[in-house]
Amino acid sequence: MVLQETLIINLTDPNSASSSVRSGAHRWLGAVIFPDPDKSYSLGSGVATLQFSADGDNFVNSNKTFSNSDAGEFSVDITGVQSIRFSTTTADGAADPSANIAVYLQ
Repeated sequence: MVLQETLIINLTDPNSASSSVRSGAHRWLGAVIFPDPDKSYSLGSGVATLQFSADGDNFVNSNKTFSNSDAGEFSVDITGVQSIRFSTTTADGAADPSANIAVYLQ
């Protein structure tokens, strides 16, 4: 069974984090970042990093990032991960304050 969620992240705020998604019942994650389709923003040079949590509260960075300069799609093994979220690791004041991250859990 595939679960699809859309998360919102503010790429202009260096301390921004998306809401979290429980991923414990899934083994693989794929995701795509894109600008808010209802606005005319771009992703700019903002970077979002995938974060993992074993308890749903304490998150650590993974080595997977999203930015305007890459395809923004990947597949990663999330076996043993209880929750995931994304954080802004490089902010861009001109980037989308409500960028979308489509997450696919399988």
